[in-house]
Amino acid sequence: MKKVVVVTGPTGVGKTKISIELAQYFHGEIINADASQMHKDLNIGTAKITKEEMKGIVHYLIDWIQPTETYTIKNFQDDGRKIIDSLDKLPFIVGGSGLYIQSLISNYDLSTKSREEHPEWDSLTNEELYRKLNILHPSMALKTHPNNRRRVTRYLELASSNNSRNSKPSSPYYDAFILCLIRNREELYQRINDRCDEMFQNGWINECMCLMKNGIDLKKIKEIGYQEIAQYIEEGIMNDEQLNLLKNRIKQKTRNYAKRQMTWFHHQMNCQFLNLSTMNFDESLEKSKEFITCFLNQRI
Repeated sequence: MKKVVVVTGPTGVGKTKISIELAQYFHGEIINADASQMHKDLNIGTAKITKEEMKGIVHYLIDWIQPTETYTIKNFQDDGRKIIDSLDKLPFIVGGSGLYIQSLISNYDLSTKSREEHPEWDSLTNEELYRKLNILHPSMALKTHPNNRRRVTRYLELASSNNSRNSKPSSPYYDAFILCLIRNREELYQRINDRCDEMFQNGWINECMCLMKNGIDLKKIKEIGYQEIAQYIEEGIMNDEQLNLLKNRIKQKTRNYAKRQMTWFHHQMNCQFLNLSTMNFDESLEKSKEFITCFLNQRI
């Protein structure tokens, strides 16, 4: 069974920098597992890694589909496995989209289609669909909003096809070591707030204006912040008070998302947690290297 290394954690925790250092040290290549960073032109608002930050490390499945293009978990599973199976180097799967990661490294059956096998779902309201998901698989329900019908339906398909109720997939597809980076809550939330402010300073509103001028409907973009900024632009009330309200809404949504991510990592993934709040970067990097070296030296 092929070995892979996963570097995951909540948004804003610091996955990018440490994953690059690890990929350099272990001569690996990186497969992006952050759904937001797969889309072209959504750069500032997704904190997309730059060419300079990559430091020459090959990255796959990043910055390659259109801003509003649909890319399913099944697509990611198929594409990710083709890449992993073709690599001679150690694959590093890096990102915070827990269900994408789990579908890639575990035997998730994504072949069912809700409209074909569950036509009764079409007649349910968003609230009824979400309630059904919450009963069938509470941890998946925490991962999304009740009004995100497409994702709720996708999660229902996953829960139904695996015939599971709040359980982890039992069969691994790869021999995976999962390193989950965490921080103390107060520190993580402050990092999220600071990063949001930095995004605005770096021109996030201008990025959104350019997308709108190019005919991109930001209301179809699910990534946090883009719909909120589109509304702010359309209302045309661009004073400091409204701007601060906008920033605070985005910060709160991002913190809520990070909380849902942590719930997923704790309950749905067999992770080795590493608290970055308890050590400096060099110490955390050395500890990560120790974990991965031990994993790679294990006999199959």
